[in-house]
Amino acid sequence: MPLNGLLLVDKPEGWTSHDVVAKIRKLLRQKSVGHSGTLDPMASGLLVILLGEATKLSDYMRAGEKVYWAKVRLGVTTDTLDKEGEVLSKKEVSLNPQQVAAAVAQAEGPITLPVPLYSAVKVKGQKLYDYARSGQSVEPPLKLMSFEDLAIEEVGPDYVSLRMRCSQGSYVRAWAAHLGEMLGTGAILEALRREASGPYGIAQALSVEELGQKLDGQEPMAWPQELGKAFIPLAETLPDWHSLVVSGRDERLLRHGQISREVSSRLIVHSKEATRQGQSLGVKVISSEDKGGLLALLEARPLQGLKIRRVFPPQATCKSDGDGVRNP
Repeated sequence: MPLNGLLLVDKPEGWTSHDVVAKIRKLLRQKSVGHSGTLDPMASGLLVILLGEATKLSDYMRAGEKVYWAKVRLGVTTDTLDKEGEVLSKKEVSLNPQQVAAAVAQAEGPITLPVPLYSAVKVKGQKLYDYARSGQSVEPPLKLMSFEDLAIEEVGPDYVSLRMRCSQGSYVRAWAAHLGEMLGTGAILEALRREASGPYGIAQALSVEELGQKLDGQEPMAWPQELGKAFIPLAETLPDWHSLVVSGRDERLLRHGQISREVSSRLIVHSKEATRQGQSLGVKVISSEDKGGLLALLEARPLQGLKIRRVFPPQATCKSDGDGVRNP
């Protein structure tokens, strides 16, 4: 039986996100595998892999903030805004650490920046990197990005390393180029490592090599226990959402696309809170009859009540014990 849930993987530098997905498909012998947010080949770190029914959570998983460690090289620019691109300019750097720190501080917060030309963002139906590779001229769109909690780790003669928290769709490459413009030296992203994605951290992740070692020769029923904290069962995803356990008639109605009066009544406070905040709030519905499996996702909408977003089929579920190790 295929695994349904999240698998936290430490992507190595040089691999594409698709490379990791293909490797996981082979290791787990299941086709339904995706991810919740691409990492560039030059980057390493946390890649949240979606398994089985969890692939249907992609839109919700992408929305979380990311935490990165980055190294920015000053005095050089490239067409890709990182070390992988063609060098466009070089300049000698003569800055002191205080000047660099001051510029970093000014570059914190929401900033409107051009989307990198080498990215998958579409303009007139075509991806920007297709324009770049074919030599066509195109104006990259501007986008509001957010870079928070900037914490400098080290400032060298021509580089700075730091950690930052980014909103969805923010490009650290674009931030590096912006910093270089502020300093008058130009800059590129030389190294990048994702340390957290939403509620999940790199400390929970396993490398591709470790995954192969843990799964080799093991029966599928033993995989959740072997993977330990790196595997998040489907019912334990979206931990920030309100959770509601149902059974009997309430469950049967939900499986047929209907919300019972009892469920509506139990969530009335949640619906009122959505109205108070002026935004929709998510609710996870857990089945008491399917061994605690994820039954459905509901949306409490301002002034509009509840709406079913997705219903999941019954499945074999892996629950966690008190130490975070999941057992079948």
